[in-house]
Amino acid sequence: MQKHTIRGLLLIGAVALVLSGCGQKPTSNGTKSPASEPPATGSQTTPPSNVDPTTAEKDMIRLTIKAYYGDEQAAKLVEKEVSINYKEDKDKYTAALWTLKKAPPGSNLIPLADALGFKSAVLKDKQLTVDLTVSGEGRLGAPGEAMLLEALQKTLFQFSEVDSIDILVDGKPAESLMGHMELLHPMKRGK
Repeated sequence: MQKHTIRGLLLIGAVALVLSGCGQKPTSNGTKSPASEPPATGSQTTPPSNVDPTTAEKDMIRLTIKAYYGDEQAAKLVEKEVSINYKEDKDKYTAALWTLKKAPPGSNLIPLADALGFKSAVLKDKQLTVDLTVSGEGRLGAPGEAMLLEALQKTLFQFSEVDSIDILVDGKPAESLMGHMELLHPMKRGK
């Protein structure tokens, strides 16, 4: 009888660990640091900038791009057209990345990049170097991290001038974003 009790407790513990473990997205209590979320203009999400939004709206370049999110079950990528606003051409990559942090209004899609903060995205010799930070909250499991990497690649490779992407974590090449998937340096456009 004691063996069955111990096995039962171990089974319950394992199930609880799986349900609360890797890949679960924590619920937000509505508090986010100001640096983790860009200012919004209407229904558009734009990267943080030092531009006064009341006077700069007319100076902004507007572009419709494809952004990628997880479906309601976070099982596959869903493509959505979104608009980005940016002041200079070099800022469009960061603006595109910020769209991945927030699902389009009225959708049930999951923003896979919720745990990422985008510091910079610089294009040089057709290679886009993205420096980002990964929050301890909202980390994804292996399937989610794989979808996130695919979303980043599809979002950035839609710009024809980008042939490769090198993702740095806090300024340094990392083996992985969230500990599950290998991060190539650089990732090259698929032929």
